[in-house]
Amino acid sequence: MNRKKPKTKKILFALLALLGVIFLILSIFFYFSIDKEIDISLFKAGGTSVSKIYYFDYEDRKNRIGMAEELKEEAIFLEKSEWESLYNMPKDLLNAFIAIEDKHFYEHNGVDWLRTGKAMLNYIFKFDKSGYGGSTITQQLIKNVTGENDFTPKRKVEEIFRAQYVEKNLSKNEILEAYLNVVYMSQNCYGVGAASKLYFNKEVKDLTLAECATLASIVHNPNKYDPYKNPKNNMERRKIVLNQMLVQGYISQEQYDIAINEKVAISEDVEKNRNSGVYSWYTEALLNEVSSDLAKKYDLNTSAARNLILKGGYNIYSVVDKELQEFLEKTYENYMLNFDNQNGTFPQSSCVVIDPYTSDVLAIVGGIGKKNGNLIFNRATDAKRPLGSVIKPLSVYAPGLEDNAFNYATVYDDTPIKIGDNKYWPKNSPNRYRGLIPVSFAVERSVNTVAVKALNDLGINRSKMYLKRFGLNIDDRLDGNEASLALGQLTNGECLLNTANAYTAFVNGGNVSTPKTYLYVTDSYGNKVLEKNTETKKVLSQENAYIMTMMLKNVVDRGTASYINVSQKIDIAGKTGTSSNNEDKWFVGYSPLYVCGVWTGYDTPKPMYYEKNPSCLIFDKVMEYAHRNISEYIEFEKPFGVYTEEFCFDSGDLAQDNCKNDLRGDRTELGYFAYKDIPNSPCKMHEKVYIDNDGYITSKESPFWNRRLTSLLNYSREKQDGIIVDDEEYLVENRIKIE
Repeated sequence: MNRKKPKTKKILFALLALLGVIFLILSIFFYFSIDKEIDISLFKAGGTSVSKIYYFDYEDRKNRIGMAEELKEEAIFLEKSEWESLYNMPKDLLNAFIAIEDKHFYEHNGVDWLRTGKAMLNYIFKFDKSGYGGSTITQQLIKNVTGENDFTPKRKVEEIFRAQYVEKNLSKNEILEAYLNVVYMSQNCYGVGAASKLYFNKEVKDLTLAECATLASIVHNPNKYDPYKNPKNNMERRKIVLNQMLVQGYISQEQYDIAINEKVAISEDVEKNRNSGVYSWYTEALLNEVSSDLAKKYDLNTSAARNLILKGGYNIYSVVDKELQEFLEKTYENYMLNFDNQNGTFPQSSCVVIDPYTSDVLAIVGGIGKKNGNLIFNRATDAKRPLGSVIKPLSVYAPGLEDNAFNYATVYDDTPIKIGDNKYWPKNSPNRYRGLIPVSFAVERSVNTVAVKALNDLGINRSKMYLKRFGLNIDDRLDGNEASLALGQLTNGECLLNTANAYTAFVNGGNVSTPKTYLYVTDSYGNKVLEKNTETKKVLSQENAYIMTMMLKNVVDRGTASYINVSQKIDIAGKTGTSSNNEDKWFVGYSPLYVCGVWTGYDTPKPMYYEKNPSCLIFDKVMEYAHRNISEYIEFEKPFGVYTEEFCFDSGDLAQDNCKNDLRGDRTELGYFAYKDIPNSPCKMHEKVYIDNDGYITSKESPFWNRRLTSLLNYSREKQDGIIVDDEEYLVENRIKIE
């Protein structure tokens, strides 16, 4: 046997030497593609573990004049964490972790090469299935902070370089303190300070040796060695920890004997003590946005960034409107939207309110009923649904104004397009074709045929370009057609937040910014770690933004959303939307002060049938509250470069007397135009005619009792089989009596 030992050692050393060569090759290969350094501030959170949220009590939100106030009920500490100084921790606790996790901690420079070599051999040959790892405490700290835990050669090489970098910039005590404060201890608990209170109801400084060993036992496999859920597993692991402490000289035999026989009492109130609070919809959205931005800044995954907030003691300065958010939450908890129980269930809904001048997300709710959990589906940000006609101002009409493809008064023939033998598309809702109508009326009544024809005048590529500038996500490959762009049947849909934010351009002079839930974030020492600098894009001219607003105001004043009552106290503009088969109901509207978007539908799409769009009803309720302090009627402010002029509804040209004497009545309307678009050609569409008592055209010489002077449309269209057009009977050619 003795003769074989040298041979075994030679083989082991040969393998280790081979691994060394492999590591050297990998290091050279990955050297220029890995991050060899890491932000040291990530390991120095310190201070309090609770991240606090602040809101601003604004006098002037647009210019950021106001005082910051803490939202005490919204502090972020769901996953419990208590940052403890190393000097408050008992020596037994430090030694327990070092003995079981990294016995050479005070000797290496961040990497235990022997353990790393063995771990790499195990990765190749799988001789140990117990989860054997070669990571030092320094390496584990890096994994805990970054969330990067995959065992790939590239990541392992990166981790080794980073560990050495950390060791050069932090003392051993700083590393150990950071590790013991961020290590996961099961039960949504991070760090030994929080774990001590959770499992033993005591301060960490008061832990016994056995309790120290209990905590050190958890980290190898937190779920398996959870002392509350799996006390037997933890007890077996605790024996191993104590044995290692004895073998390595950290404790005496007497101390070992006492600790091994101690009955460790785990608190019966673990579930109760574990903070099970539920974030508000706003706090959840805020946490997601801050996590995403932290992840980008520090090159972390979003899970690690989220954990950094939960236990990092940050101060987050949000843009929430506290009272409006509370109203929205209460409304969605208690108000079932007057829905009928259709198909056996109630539909769902979401709502968002945005400041159009800053793109501050003031309030957000992601579902009906009381929010009963965290990290749950938010229908305002996570649900991507077809937009229906809500897309038309963004994809067709505002871009068309900006590109001079048409103007407020441009007339289109509201008739379908023939796409085959006796097949016509698109259909309107309701199934009606009106004939000659201006763009403004097509917006007001959400006319599908005109949206398609106007889109073709604008151009598919221009439409897609504008949608992207408005901040919507479209699939260039799948969404290059009329159904997607003119009728809102986007392949992948879009979320409510992005859609509502796009409408801010109409209030804010054609400018749109990325929506945001916070302004900046500081650490527990007041150092600014994040600042939300959002890019503002000029999408439309100020004039065209206002002209589009006047079209959308018609929607509320006399169109598809005419039952919205808040318009009696302030100007309201907006657009309804219904997706195919009545599966989604939208309304995105705005006043001079707020933009509000509402979506209603089933999580698994199915038809809904309501006399009034429920999203409009919710919008009305929310905006009524938002404008509760308005004492005088407020109008949209007209820019200097917008002019008004009377035009003919049927031709789009300058209104004449004949337009007012149409057989249907006065066909003139007041329109809004940029200077270049003001109608200056007199209407020639209306032709003065005499008609007899039967309604047919007659001569001026007919008896006076059998004639009257009126005007009809001098217009001719190709007949379409089975298609009835409202204005057919008002065309000159159809009033000629056939003898």
